[in-house]
Amino acid sequence: MNLVIFDLDGTLYRTHETLMPAFREMCERYGIPLTGENENFLMYTTTQSFLQKNAPDMTAEQRAEFGKEIKRQEIASVKERGRLFDGVREMLDSLRRNGVEMVICGMGTKDYIEAVLERCGIAGYFKKIYHRVEGLTKAQVMKTLLAEMKSDQCVMAGDSITDITAARENGVPFIGVTYGYGAEDIQDSDALVHDVKNLQAEIYRFLIYSRIEREIFALPKPCVIGINGIDTSGKTVFSDNLCKHLQRRGTIAQVLHGDDFHNPLAVRRADDSPEGYLKHAFDVPRLHGLIQGLKSGKMTTIDLLDLDSDKYSEKTFEPTDVIIVEKVLLYREPLKALFDYRIFIDITYEKVLTRARERDVPKYGEDYLLRYKHRYIPAQKLYIDAHDPKGSSQLVIDNNDVQRPVIL
Repeated sequence: MNLVIFDLDGTLYRTHETLMPAFREMCERYGIPLTGENENFLMYTTTQSFLQKNAPDMTAEQRAEFGKEIKRQEIASVKERGRLFDGVREMLDSLRRNGVEMVICGMGTKDYIEAVLERCGIAGYFKKIYHRVEGLTKAQVMKTLLAEMKSDQCVMAGDSITDITAARENGVPFIGVTYGYGAEDIQDSDALVHDVKNLQAEIYRFLIYSRIEREIFALPKPCVIGINGIDTSGKTVFSDNLCKHLQRRGTIAQVLHGDDFHNPLAVRRADDSPEGYLKHAFDVPRLHGLIQGLKSGKMTTIDLLDLDSDKYSEKTFEPTDVIIVEKVLLYREPLKALFDYRIFIDITYEKVLTRARERDVPKYGEDYLLRYKHRYIPAQKLYIDAHDPKGSSQLVIDNNDVQRPVIL
């Protein structure tokens, strides 16, 4: 089961709009100084914690009355004008359509969270609500959540130090949202996003990364992962981000990029046909030798080609537990036999041309599209027909929409 744990305040909901007017009024009534720093602190803590820090001389009765009145005013304000951040409903719709389970894990009380969800019309998206429990940290509440939900792939999204701490203590990947209320405290997130659209994209990616992490866990190390796909499918970005994810989770990993293993220009252009591209574009023996060396635990030094300068430079590679190899035309012998886990990133040929126009035409000119139409795409079709890379992969990912990559 794919599971997303959402913090509520500052991640989905604009808390400041309904909390701060009441809080300012109450602080003025009790003579409590309210600085910008204090307001920000309030966004990810409880009223009682705020009062302990900023009004230590208040009696227990005063704190109780303060808290009761704030809660009453805030819930009334939520019911009157509570709002989500832009794009939240669309994100929740997308996740639900793709079978992703969602829960709320917030620091608010049960009636407060329910009031927000009802006012904003999103209660039906969530499998369960986990609210503040007196005497328990958010990390402890999340531990109960994970035991009850029993998810195979899981990620958390939040905006504060309490969120990232809860995720870290429970071994859950964490996506930090900087549009919330604690951006300076979550810079060490597994990913940082600045708007809801990018939050959606990272959630989809992290659920896929979590699945890959789980499926390669028991494989003998070193383990070689292949990332294949046609031109412009997103192999490089996916591979680099997967590597970062594994490294943050404690796995020693590296990426080998297929572009570094091209043959020199004179060799590549000796036969400009699609068949010539299949035969002469890449120095397969060089890549094969490097992978074999790393799999056997050997430090290996080889020359890599820079495509723009058409010159070689020396680089040394050290063995790692996971070796990710991303490249077009990858799952052919002799390379195919080296992979312990194969992934195919799938897009349409129409999407190839769209992305080539955006990525390559500004650099190489309009005529470069002809190379895609008459050489690269026909070569990919020959490769797919002959080697069935999708059928030989453990995971096929539809990446036509980079904001919503999904497993096929």
